[in-house]
Amino acid sequence: MEQALTKEELIAHVKPYLKSKGFKKKNNRWTKDIGEFTLCFYIQGSCFSKEDYYIRPGIFVNALLPTRRTYGHWDFQIAPTTPEEIMNKFEKWCEEWTDKALIKTRLKAFMEWEERNPLEKRRANLVNYEKDPVPAREFFGIDKLPGEPLSIQQYILDNF
Repeated sequence: MEQALTKEELIAHVKPYLKSKGFKKKNNRWTKDIGEFTLCFYIQGSCFSKEDYYIRPGIFVNALLPTRRTYGHWDFQIAPTTPEEIMNKFEKWCEEWTDKALIKTRLKAFMEWEERNPLEKRRANLVNYEKDPVPAREFFGIDKLPGEPLSIQQYILDNF
């Protein structure tokens, strides 16, 4: 995968920008506690190539911390393009995914979709994703992990 910027160039661009927005840096991860949520911007190196990297923003629900989750209670991936485009996508995604009413609406739509398309059906390639697209891919990874006291889905349904 050819990157628009090297990992080091991207870090050089985003570091002062995120710092000016109140993010704290540790290694290649920036976090900012905004009350009910913690925003995370993570640049992860590829295990396949030193030149490749992944941009993985995530959001943690602070009431569900601590957690063993690396990227957030939900996360996504931004394709490396320009620093401005990356930051615009990150900010837009964070704005959407900290809107509790929108999150709850999307979760309900995802749960209905998942009921129509259970894992067995998806594994057997029996889902037509064009006719029945996934409403929010961010919810695929929010199953309760061992040791976590609450289901993220149940927490959202009860508190958002």
